[in-house]
Amino acid sequence: MFKKLLPFILLLTFHFLQSQNEFITIWKPPTAPNMDFTVVAPYQVGANQIWFPGVGQNYTISWEEVGYPQHNGTMPNVTSTTQILIDFGTALNPLSNDVKYRVKVSNGNGSFNQIKFGLMYPSTASYQFPMFQNLGSIERILEVEQWGNIQWTSMYSAFANCEHLKITATDLPNFNNVTDVSYMFYKIPNLVAHASMGNWNMSTIKNFQAMFGGSSGDLITDTFNAPIYSWNISSAENLSHMFEGRFAFNQNINNWNTTNVKNMSYMFAGCEAFNQPLNNWNTSNVTNMSNMFQSSNFNQPINSWNTSKVTDISGMFHDADYFNQPLVSWNTNKLENMNSAFVGADSFDQSLGSWDLSSLTNATLAISGTAMSCINYSNTLTGWALNPNTANNISLGPLLMLSYSPDVITDRNTLISKGWQIFGDTLGTCVTKEGLGTSETVSLKSSVYPNPAHHIIYLKNMSAATNFIITDLSSRIMMKDIIKEDFINIQNLTSGTYILQIITKEKTESFKFIKK
Repeated sequence: MFKKLLPFILLLTFHFLQSQNEFITIWKPPTAPNMDFTVVAPYQVGANQIWFPGVGQNYTISWEEVGYPQHNGTMPNVTSTTQILIDFGTALNPLSNDVKYRVKVSNGNGSFNQIKFGLMYPSTASYQFPMFQNLGSIERILEVEQWGNIQWTSMYSAFANCEHLKITATDLPNFNNVTDVSYMFYKIPNLVAHASMGNWNMSTIKNFQAMFGGSSGDLITDTFNAPIYSWNISSAENLSHMFEGRFAFNQNINNWNTTNVKNMSYMFAGCEAFNQPLNNWNTSNVTNMSNMFQSSNFNQPINSWNTSKVTDISGMFHDADYFNQPLVSWNTNKLENMNSAFVGADSFDQSLGSWDLSSLTNATLAISGTAMSCINYSNTLTGWALNPNTANNISLGPLLMLSYSPDVITDRNTLISKGWQIFGDTLGTCVTKEGLGTSETVSLKSSVYPNPAHHIIYLKNMSAATNFIITDLSSRIMMKDIIKEDFINIQNLTSGTYILQIITKEKTESFKFIKK
């Protein structure tokens, strides 16, 4: 009996193994006329047809109507460089809204190696959101059920603009010969991915540009948050736009190997949920971080990043409303462009005074609209002014809502004398240079500064003071008033030497100072 059944068992095994080798997708014809997008093809499809954008030689396509397997067809020895027309004929399902087709592709007598729904308009290649021509029926593909044993050669724009796509396949695609997955799932706002995506072998991929980017969804409809934290991206060079616009993505990818990455521009732009640690990333080869966290909610420490090769951080934290981390350790000696780097980052209150701006060419709006305190803005100006290698002829303004300490007027003027355009900021009252000059101290706990002073003299450790009197050296009273702040405005005094008397309930302390 077993000998009689053996051929049948072998046949079943053969068909089972063969079915595992197929790339399987699900398609659905439109439920209403004029719902198709134009395809760059010899002609547009009919109601029961699709343009399948496959590339290969002598491969086999078979299809069947879902739920009606007797309605099927096979296309052997297909060779295509752009797309192939599949005509399903008249459906058997009487409910037109429920008609679907399962399309299976195998290597057949040759090889099938690429699917490519998108072709970028060359004129838009440099745009933030480039436009793609459609090479396949983007609105008709619904699902990838199985990857099969296809040896893919490229996944560039593989499913670009396929807005209804779901990845339900539990097996893993073979990317051993793939280096490019850029735009693979571009502009798919409601992309659904099976958890098995986290097990994909990405070790050969160099270009991840906009792989999941270009989304225009929202927090309600965009649920893409695949567990891809264990991906091996050690070959990656380009991560630009990778998650741009992905509202829900918030995976901890801190252990990714980014050693070879050069471009991280726009990587998390518009990612409203993303706020995971990235301090472990090796950024030693990155040159472009422009707009990396633009309009995102990111607020994690990245002060340890190696930025020694970075030339562009323009827009890096543009409208990043939550970011407020120190960046004092960044090596910026090759930084050329920080245009709008922190513009609108209305929580950012850190000093950038340690930054080496010797290579800088553009800083327009770099810190406009930030929450920089008087102290941090003043220290920023001082740090840049004291570095003799700071670049000349830089426009920094407008700087509305920022104020600087009287202590740094000279530093601010130093930058202006080097051709810097600094405007829109105002003179504040904070103190940055305590105890400088010839400040006299009657007690170890109290002092006045700066000395000499131009417009403001500050009081240190005098919280008990109630009144003050200023006299000249002939003891004539020049000013007197109640002390309401920790400073006294002396701009109306003429240049000379004066005595300041600070009066408390217990005593009166005297300080000699010079008004410039």
